[in-house]
Amino acid sequence: MVLKPKSKNKSQQQTLASSKWPLGLPPMFKSSRSNRNYLNMAVVFTAFVLFFYVFSRLFYPSQNSALNSKYTKEHGHYLNELPASSHLIFPHVEHAPLLKEVGISGLFVLRLEGDGSKKYVLKPDDKPFSDDEKKQTTDQVLLVKRSFLDHGKLVFRPKKNVLYPETIIVTLIDFDIYSLDTIVKVVQNRVDYAQSHNYGLYVRWIQEFFPLLEDQNLSASYEYIKPLIMRAAMHAFPKSKNFVFIDQDALVMNLGLSLEKHLLDPNILDVAISRDIPVMAGSNVRTYKNFRLSNTEIIIPQDENGILDLSAFVVTNSVYGRVFLEYLSDPLISGYAWQSTSYAVGHVLQWHPLLLSRTAIVAPKLLASKYDPQQLTDGNDENTKDGFHYNEGDLVASFKNCRERNSCAQDIEKMYEKVIKK
Repeated sequence: MVLKPKSKNKSQQQTLASSKWPLGLPPMFKSSRSNRNYLNMAVVFTAFVLFFYVFSRLFYPSQNSALNSKYTKEHGHYLNELPASSHLIFPHVEHAPLLKEVGISGLFVLRLEGDGSKKYVLKPDDKPFSDDEKKQTTDQVLLVKRSFLDHGKLVFRPKKNVLYPETIIVTLIDFDIYSLDTIVKVVQNRVDYAQSHNYGLYVRWIQEFFPLLEDQNLSASYEYIKPLIMRAAMHAFPKSKNFVFIDQDALVMNLGLSLEKHLLDPNILDVAISRDIPVMAGSNVRTYKNFRLSNTEIIIPQDENGILDLSAFVVTNSVYGRVFLEYLSDPLISGYAWQSTSYAVGHVLQWHPLLLSRTAIVAPKLLASKYDPQQLTDGNDENTKDGFHYNEGDLVASFKNCRERNSCAQDIEKMYEKVIKK
């Protein structure tokens, strides 16, 4: 007799099936209709992905491989750059009156943002005006506009056997607040100093950086353009070491005094560094007592009130130097409501010991002596000398309070005459 398992009723079979396969019957027993539904869904999903890919390739140029291929490993704000054979890079200052007339609205594209706001933008793929286009164009406004837009594309590409400058002087100029005569004096002063010591020069219009600002207000954001131009200068002179920013409200007074002998020489810097002092007024964080001179990659003056002074500063083209500049340029920093840029710099140095260990805090006398018309002497009166105010023989005269005095142009005119008479 053959034993057979007892038969189970239909409900018992369904219970066993559901206990073994919680979602029903195993896949191999599903109906062909169910398989067709899954197949149709897969086809639809694949078609959607393919459509999205093709759409993005057609309508989003930044993802186009041909465009991406133009990017070098390190690049500036523009895809298309212009080689500069001269180590003195500065704009056509004679264009200042017309640029002021054209204004920001005539120089950049105004774009409607997703939140309904409007913002001026920079076109990274903007192509430079060719020589043929310049010859064929009689529109003076267009020529000036194109010169303005193309100036930021210049990158130093020296001819063979040309000495590459180790130090670069960097300055911003503003065609809105200064007349052509004042701008010419400021730029000529930098050219004269750079040529005296075989330095490079990098001068840009402040307005060139307008689209890169989170808060598109030049007066409110001016200080945050300084790290932007310093970073751009490093891109334009990638093999240079020292980058020295000097504010437009300042003049180099002692053209014969080199930065190497005056500041960058380790023996000079060793005496100039302020060790074991608060990073800024009221700070519990102090500069290092045993600061290593070989670590110096950033040099910033600090005034008599403990305020870090960015009217003149030095940054080396190094990892930490670039990190410092890019940190200050980050929207999280530049967009925060600091009391001043000095507090932003102080925050960076207090919270990042590696940057502080590479930052030399010095007296303004070395880089940005404060010009005071009431205290100006011939340099012989010892009672008027200190580590902060300008005296004859100092490297730079900084007209820090000239806007409050409404005397910037007059101060520059007066002191420029002193420079050229020497």
